[in-house]
Amino acid sequence: MAVYLCPACSRQYELKEDRFRCECGSFLDTAPAPAAPQAQQLDNRDLTIWRYREFFGLPEDLQPVTLGEGRTPVVRKSIDGQEVDFKLDFMQPSGSFKDRGASVLVSAARYAGAASIIEDSSGNAGAAVSAYARAAGLDCTIFTPDYTPTGKLAQMRMVGSRVVKVKGTRQDTSQAAMDAAANGAFYASHLWNPLFIRGLASTALEIWEQMGAGMPHSVVLPVGSGGYYEGLHLGFSTLTAAGKIEAPPRLVGVQARHCSPLVQALEAGLEDAAPIESQPTVAEGISVQQPPRARGVLQAVRENRGALISVTEDEILASLTDLFALGLFVEPTSAAALAGWRKLSPDDQRGALLILTGSGLKQTAKLEKLFPAPL
Repeated sequence: MAVYLCPACSRQYELKEDRFRCECGSFLDTAPAPAAPQAQQLDNRDLTIWRYREFFGLPEDLQPVTLGEGRTPVVRKSIDGQEVDFKLDFMQPSGSFKDRGASVLVSAARYAGAASIIEDSSGNAGAAVSAYARAAGLDCTIFTPDYTPTGKLAQMRMVGSRVVKVKGTRQDTSQAAMDAAANGAFYASHLWNPLFIRGLASTALEIWEQMGAGMPHSVVLPVGSGGYYEGLHLGFSTLTAAGKIEAPPRLVGVQARHCSPLVQALEAGLEDAAPIESQPTVAEGISVQQPPRARGVLQAVRENRGALISVTEDEILASLTDLFALGLFVEPTSAAALAGWRKLSPDDQRGALLILTGSGLKQTAKLEKLFPAPL
């Protein structure tokens, strides 16, 4: 039977428990280990992430909450004199990659008997959880930092969620949500819950199906809390262990230099993220001062022999304008991937796939302020 499992003290909890962390304070993983999909399982299945249902390790009687998430395209573009692949993961129902995790987590919340859910988010996760909560018929409240873009706030409200803006740091927002969830709501945290991570891992399985023998040498993605990195590592490791691919791609996570706790932890040889002083960044989607799953993310980086790098505000904005010129209208957070790719060695640049995570349509007001004149 699928359970939550604590990697620190080995306690187990049933999935029907309303729990996002262990009694010892650690984040949780899920057991059993994910299963790599078999060709006969994928035949005649739809193209949502639920074609990989066995991978998620959920009870057989759980009914998915789906809006058609998954199977985003991979396109090849010429940039800086090279051919580069981009996975357009902003082309999801709510406009970001977070739909993958929200679909799995909200499905589990409904299965657990939740009537109402609470989430904290700087934007995309809140929009995704709001959309899937509405589809599931669940009451939803989203706690957001007061700097959250108005377009994302409107998106949450338009699908029926209550929005509570919190002054202070991103950590203050998380604490406010946890305090509110203590009153009986299901805390559907994309920062803590391992089922959200399993949903994000579906990207690795899609890349394997889409690219076949042309698997990328490296995958570059923006990183805030690191859940997407953790999910990709889980997905590619599972495929490697099952003999579906020879070796996992090298994963390169990119943080904004103004808020780079995971980069700093890796550089210092730490096992967990140390508290840092952060500054505001145009890439607010990856501004997470204290990633709760940092220990698991850093372990994933080391197991993958991957990398975490940081980029400046100017590097993010320069890459954003270049993506616009390619017809890829993404939010600044997505541009961190291209900015990070530009700092890689020539060997790592060749054969890279960059994941673009969020739509610029959510941030038109902000983008107009950043670029008041035509580019």
